[in-house]
Amino acid sequence: YKRQSLDEALGYLERCVTEKRSAWLARNRSALLRTADPIDDGYRAFYGAYLGLSVPQDGEIVERTPTRMVTRWWNPCATLDVCQKLGLDTRVVCCRAYHRPVQVFLESIDPRLRFDRNYDALRPHTPYCEEILTLAE
Repeated sequence: YKRQSLDEALGYLERCVTEKRSAWLARNRSALLRTADPIDDGYRAFYGAYLGLSVPQDGEIVERTPTRMVTRWWNPCATLDVCQKLGLDTRVVCCRAYHRPVQVFLESIDPRLRFDRNYDALRPHTPYCEEILTLAE
């Protein structure tokens, strides 16, 4: 029963986060810089403009190719804080409630963008959260 309730709550949260991010994009799309580099466009739109994160204060870029960017983030995170207070696993919460909303956001920047998260490298299990943007061909 408890697991079913958590799944329902995370599904609801996922829908709310997706709606919130889509509304933000609708309001701010004209202000987002577009270049010939979709990875950079997605990175700047999501991490910079939407989340307000920057390197090196909040994280680092550990790999960058024309079709892939790997970042590690250690910024303050409300989801991490809440998970720790409630005894929830960030790997479950971030996967179930926050993975798809990032994907939906990035696809609206460029339909070829793909988001992934290294769930073996996620706080508090590691000192950072590792996330990957790729460009599908």
